[in-house]
Amino acid sequence: MSEKKKLHPISAVASFLKQLKELIIPFVFLIFLNRGESSSGNFFIDNLPFFAIIVTLIFVLAFGIIKWVRFSYWIENGELRIEYGLWIKKKRYIPFDRIQSLNSTESIIHRPFGLVKIKVETAGASDKSQAEAELTAISLEDAKELQDIIYNAKKQRNSGIEGSPSTTEHEHEQKEEVIYQMSFKDLMLMAITSGGVGVVIGGAMFFLSQFNEIIPYELVFKELEEFVRSGVLIVSVVVLLGLLLAYGLAILGTLLVNANFTVRKIGTDIIITRGLLEKKQTTIPLNRIQGIRILENLIRQPLGYATVQIESAGGSVLDKDSTDIKLLPMVKKKEIQKILTTILPQYKLDLEYETVPKRALKRYLFRHCLVVLPVVVALPIIFWPVGLYSLFLLVPACLLGYWKYFSAGWNINDHQLAVRYRNIVQHTVYMKKNRIQSLEVTESWFQNKKDLATLRVTIKSGIGGAVGRVVDLESEAVDDVYHWYQPDHHPTGTKIHFQSRDDGSIIDEF
Repeated sequence: MSEKKKLHPISAVASFLKQLKELIIPFVFLIFLNRGESSSGNFFIDNLPFFAIIVTLIFVLAFGIIKWVRFSYWIENGELRIEYGLWIKKKRYIPFDRIQSLNSTESIIHRPFGLVKIKVETAGASDKSQAEAELTAISLEDAKELQDIIYNAKKQRNSGIEGSPSTTEHEHEQKEEVIYQMSFKDLMLMAITSGGVGVVIGGAMFFLSQFNEIIPYELVFKELEEFVRSGVLIVSVVVLLGLLLAYGLAILGTLLVNANFTVRKIGTDIIITRGLLEKKQTTIPLNRIQGIRILENLIRQPLGYATVQIESAGGSVLDKDSTDIKLLPMVKKKEIQKILTTILPQYKLDLEYETVPKRALKRYLFRHCLVVLPVVVALPIIFWPVGLYSLFLLVPACLLGYWKYFSAGWNINDHQLAVRYRNIVQHTVYMKKNRIQSLEVTESWFQNKKDLATLRVTIKSGIGGAVGRVVDLESEAVDDVYHWYQPDHHPTGTKIHFQSRDDGSIIDEF
């Protein structure tokens, strides 16, 4: 692939549609800018917002075409080279050594033409808000050729062998293995137990809020008032049907996004593919994995299901797929260890956890009751005696506090630290000692009186860090974690914050 190549012309259309999506709100504002005012008699003045929209669309389309014409890419001297720029031509050379993954997407626009979008993720990218490079529309053949060239070049360089490409390709084929494929039963159960209904309802409310000039809300509310008077039963049925519709749309969305979810291992990479209408492929090098996080929500946990998420270094903040990587979106918890043994055998998941002491239970309950206490006190005073019903808010607050107390725990197994805690969802984070970025202990005055402390552990994830936090541990337990993590013994009573570099070496801060 030494000759320069162009993107498919559909990339100009994709660029146009992307900009159009960002201009929807300004266009709505322009359309209704002069609404309600008398006509001036001048056709141009009266329709100025529409002319402005048309001119903007022409410019956006023209810019998309110019960007497509000026964009080219090729491979030369072990680098992916790109020329681009709207007015000023820019060049970007990306050495193969820096390329960590090539993530692909086949959207509705790409698939009829046999095209794919490629995102190039690198180590140490200068701009963390986006991918290092993006090929918005290339053929599947070119994408496969690009992946093979980069893979083979990196493989030969890592092994120090300048062998023939055919040998490397044979090794590549031999190492491909399907690790996990989501069944339709698990996919449907995940869709049913997801929280997508709230997103759908929230999106609908936001959409309606943008059109208060179009929708005659006063008339709607008047009709709604008459409708409510017609009977509580009818209103209840309509509300229920609306919620069921939103729930159905949420289920459909989850099914389309995660259909054909498959995890494969090819060499030292994990490849995740998913999607029906929009097919996505995410590549995660094994050496980028910093830890494992298991998530169990209140619905799935009693059913014995969990979500396995990878904490991976790198990625861009705007690309959720590169930072929030669900390796196993919905799987039986008892099967997780067996599946992960194939790709991450160094992690041990079946552990016995040290829990927080019983004297910490009162603190967990008190903290959560304190959140609703202002409401419980204020409502009875303002709305006596109906406000007394607010006392029932203490029940879910206490239950949540107890669940957090019951879930909290930690475990040290050789060079692995595991912490377990709960927000609404229960989190269990598994970290290797040389992957921990920082380990901190905080101890408030009240905790000191009870001989308790809070442990906070950070590992690198995305462009920032992922945190595991356990509140109200025994001080002795915290000391055990310190002694496990620290490289040398320090004087008794010294408060130390340990932080590791990217290479695993450790810095001591007094």
